[in-house]
Amino acid sequence: MTTSAEHSQHESAEHAHVHGDGCGHETVQHGDHVDYVHDGHRHAGHEGHYDEHGDSD
Repeated sequence: MTTSAEHSQHESAEHAHVHGDGCGHETVQHGDHVDYVHDGHRHAGHEGHYDEHGDSD
């Protein structure tokens, strides 16, 4: 299980659009939120940025 000490941020400046319904990216349920598969990895929105949540394998 991921803890808050393992918080890896994906910079929003490198990510030009906001994920959501109909954004075109595959979604994966991840606990209490949804991850979006993007460029070979999964990430999820969190307080104005995206957190890295692993590879998309």
